Amino acid sequence: MTEETNNSQRVLVIGAGRGGSALIELFLDDPRIKIVGIMDANPQAPALTIAAEHGIPCFIGLAEAIEACRPCLAFNLTNDDSVTAYAAAQLGSANVLGGLQAHFLWSALTRLKQTSEQMLFLAHHDTLTGLPNRMLFYDRLNQAMARARREKGSFAVLFLDLDGFKLVNDTFGHDTGDALLCEVAIRIKACIRESDTAARMGGDEFMVILNNVRSPANTESVAQKIVATLARPFDLDGKICSISVSIGISIYTDNGEAAEQLVKIADDAMYTAKNNGKNCYRFGGTVTPLHGIT
Repeated sequence: MTEETNNSQRVLVIGAGRGGSALIELFLDDPRIKIVGIMDANPQAPALTIAAEHGIPCFIGLAEAIEACRPCLAFNLTNDDSVTAYAAAQLGSANVLGGLQAHFLWSALTRLKQTSEQMLFLAHHDTLTGLPNRMLFYDRLNQAMARARREKGSFAVLFLDLDGFKLVNDTFGHDTGDALLCEVAIRIKACIRESDTAARMGGDEFMVILNNVRSPANTESVAQKIVATLARPFDLDGKICSISVSIGISIYTDNGEAAEQLVKIADDAMYTAKNNGKNCYRFGGTVTPLHGIT
């Protein structure tokens, strides 16, 4: 294997395909690995496009790639032993991984990447509903604030608390309660855009971030839709369950510019909705409450 250059291992990937794409994703931000070239005889190989986007030199000829990238470790994913032999003759056999050795290492690395992605997903999502959890919600909230400050825009935070969930849970059991929460998550997501965020904070509490709202009326229409949607009966394996939702709403920047403040005002407004008969929404802070659904 070649000596490290600038404390990093220089790597040439031969036979880009999907393997090359995975290696780019794996090593792009690793200071110990520097992908100095991607080679594939097919100029339309997806990995070549990805490499070009990141400023990694791309080649369709093997001789040209080796000459431009030496000294390097050649990683041959083509299953062609003659390619491995040619690279070994040019770079030295210790500097070439090919055949079963290369595919074994590539398989191990991609499995590690998949495991890491799964762990990252689990760390940021609710295991029951698959929605973003509290940690990811606050990350998205801070992103929304940064974007709104930059674009001088506005967004809304909705605090949702289910009405009657405990009765369903106690009557039909926890499995039905869990199934209900999953269906609630699906219905909430159907009421918002892909650019918005729905999160489960725990128990029967959910949060929503509505990005780029221009007035309280825009937010009100979404809140109305969520209230009406969750008021429809749920059929959970033959068990018919009915709940409702109380929603509190805060607006950035009308209700402050700090994440905790926005959540607190929405939380307080949610309790106002509960105290006003539930199955409705209320705006918090200085925003004038509109007619709502009661």
